[in-house]
Amino acid sequence: MAQTTATVICIFSMNLLLISSLPCVSSMSSSFRLKLIHRDSPLSPLYQPNLSDFQRFKRNVEISEARASYFQRWSEIYSEGNSMKPQNISLRLPLKFTEPIYTVELGLGTPFVQRTLVFDTGSGITWTQCKPCFQCFKQKEPLFDTRKSSSYKLMPVKNKLAMTFTCTVFGCAYYVGYTAAHVPYRVPGLVFGCGTFNKGPFGAKNAVSGILGMDKQPVSFARQLGGLIREQFSYCLTEKVSASYVKFGVEAKIRGRNAQSTPFLKHNQYAVHYGLNLVDISIGGQKLGLTQGTFSGGCVIDSGGSISLLETNAYSAVQDSLERYFSKFKNVRRLLGDGAPSGFLCYTQPKGFKRFPNLTFHFLGADFRVPSENLFLFRRNFFCLAMMASKNLTLLGAYQQRNVRIVYDLKDEMLSFAPEDCSRDAAA
Repeated sequence: MAQTTATVICIFSMNLLLISSLPCVSSMSSSFRLKLIHRDSPLSPLYQPNLSDFQRFKRNVEISEARASYFQRWSEIYSEGNSMKPQNISLRLPLKFTEPIYTVELGLGTPFVQRTLVFDTGSGITWTQCKPCFQCFKQKEPLFDTRKSSSYKLMPVKNKLAMTFTCTVFGCAYYVGYTAAHVPYRVPGLVFGCGTFNKGPFGAKNAVSGILGMDKQPVSFARQLGGLIREQFSYCLTEKVSASYVKFGVEAKIRGRNAQSTPFLKHNQYAVHYGLNLVDISIGGQKLGLTQGTFSGGCVIDSGGSISLLETNAYSAVQDSLERYFSKFKNVRRLLGDGAPSGFLCYTQPKGFKRFPNLTFHFLGADFRVPSENLFLFRRNFFCLAMMASKNLTLLGAYQQRNVRIVYDLKDEMLSFAPEDCSRDAAA
């Protein structure tokens, strides 16, 4: 499997120049949106129509395993008391190459050029590949040419974000302007990364040119916009066919009165990622009664991983509960051996069988219900639990987040959510 890493990592600015925006066009609105497209949608530049259901299933597993490796490495670094700057840690992590799940499109430069970026709540710095590029992975879009942007300038050392990086005479540059949904906005002081030394490939069909980082770091896209978006953003993940939007500012809200909220964890392990306090799990309305400390590492909510991961003891409890539930149905049999994907709990599905249970994540002060269509992966004549066991990580993946409006409140450090028909997101 190929590796995706920055090759030169000791001097940050050697392979990731910083770029930011200054006032350049119309005044900034308190809200805007970016179209969010699933890779298996025909609307996606990553769409591969010839893949079989099993191939898609296998790819989702690989994506989730790679995300687990990424977050576990973060946890190890913080547990070791590492004093390295978070954005430099993220560049040094040996990431196993995976395909992205969701992409967004925006425009960079003056005049702007369109970029296709991976939407990732697990990454900080937002970056794209730039000229001159000493080593770049293949991409369909032309490399961003800083010489053709009239607003590209060197970042002054006094910039408040410059101190968070290791800048040298080679680095710390910045650029002006971006657009969203074909509407220009003015964003003062927005820092981007300009990658000039990268390994790849980075996604199928060479359609992706970088990442839109949305984690809790000060340099992330959302944190930099700050008060301009009222320090909040939201998304509503759809099925494969339709597209939805990442909404910023006043648009990033839940309609109706059925919202629930839970605080982000604040200890060192989650200084960067969105961790939640998971207390227990229910299957079919029955709590498993997991002991205190089962989720001592919390639960990461992640848009970049496909299916969810459960810490080993919790996964075993979920598996036992489902085995007891399905044992009541004579025609539903456990699928074992070569017929079942490795590492998954799978069953045969009799024609017309629809009596599937739901699952609920009981977070501190909020219950996140996962309906059966998000709990299981359905194939022609069998179905599997859309979760995997993980040694010491629990992660709420994108598959389980479908058709839920999820709001990230960066000011109050809260996650709010409510069920929603995400296919109607464009009309909302």
